[in-house]
Amino acid sequence: MGRELPSGVEALDGGTPGVGLLHLLEGRSRVIIVDAAEMGRHPGEFVRFRPAEVTLTGSAERFSLHRTAVADALALARELALPMPEIVFYGVQPGRIGWSDELSPEVAAAVPELVDAVLEEARREA
Repeated sequence: MGRELPSGVEALDGGTPGVGLLHLLEGRSRVIIVDAAEMGRHPGEFVRFRPAEVTLTGSAERFSLHRTAVADALALARELALPMPEIVFYGVQPGRIGWSDELSPEVAAAVPELVDAVLEEARREA
């Protein structure tokens, strides 16, 4: 199967919008979010998870999005009882944390497999 987006699927670079993420989610039925996530794994490893599997603080049983714009936006949406789309996360363990435009070699090597996983997710029926 090719690497084309399925019909009706849009890819966006959300950047670092903070609570502006809610505007990007508005009116959508399904959303796949790919972001760096500190999960204590090897750099470049990625994990698929849903919001119910995430906590806003550290936990041995769940992933942590503590102190991230995504976590803040989702917490605000919950508090305001805003309608939210179905959300699936792909968290990628960073090789290094800091300001840079470049991926670590381990994360860069994982990109093709991550793209395939996200495209497969996009092709799934809701």
